[in-house]
Amino acid sequence: MSLASNKAALAAIAVAAAGIGAYWHYSPYLVMKSLRAAAEARNADAFNEKVDYPKLRESLKGQMAAMVADKIGTGASTGNQFEAMGSAMALALINPLIDAMVRPELVMKAMSNGELSLKPGRAETRQPGEPKQEPKWDVERVSMNKVIAYAQDAKDSGAAKFGVVFERSGFADWKLTELRMPTPPSE
Repeated sequence: MSLASNKAALAAIAVAAAGIGAYWHYSPYLVMKSLRAAAEARNADAFNEKVDYPKLRESLKGQMAAMVADKIGTGASTGNQFEAMGSAMALALINPLIDAMVRPELVMKAMSNGELSLKPGRAETRQPGEPKQEPKWDVERVSMNKVIAYAQDAKDSGAAKFGVVFERSGFADWKLTELRMPTPPSE
């Protein structure tokens, strides 16, 4: 082999390595884009390939349990036993409620709208003929294997943010594993 062919081979290897590295780095963005496209097209099969529903349900159960436990503590500290009892009953209903509510339709709607609404049939706030506002996503790479995207509200920059968490599943494949509910403002 000549020196020129060695240089050409090394250049080809460098270009291939750079391409693979770029694909690896941008793969969570590509998965997020494909999930949003599948949600917009209402293609549940394509959407479900990129969602880990058991992890997603567990994350929501934990968040809901924490919110209810906080309410129980607030009710107990204020001496309102009825509020504490109601919160305790809600705690018992969380698991079956989340299991029933977390379906592809709900998760696809959350990805399309940039917010999680557990209320069925929630009406859109836009006027007829007004173009749909696409949510802007602020993406944070937490580690090599975890990316969090937070929906930005164009109208209220100080609003609590809904988040989606993606975890690596293979070399450049990612799964949606968590929906992060916005934390309500402190009272």
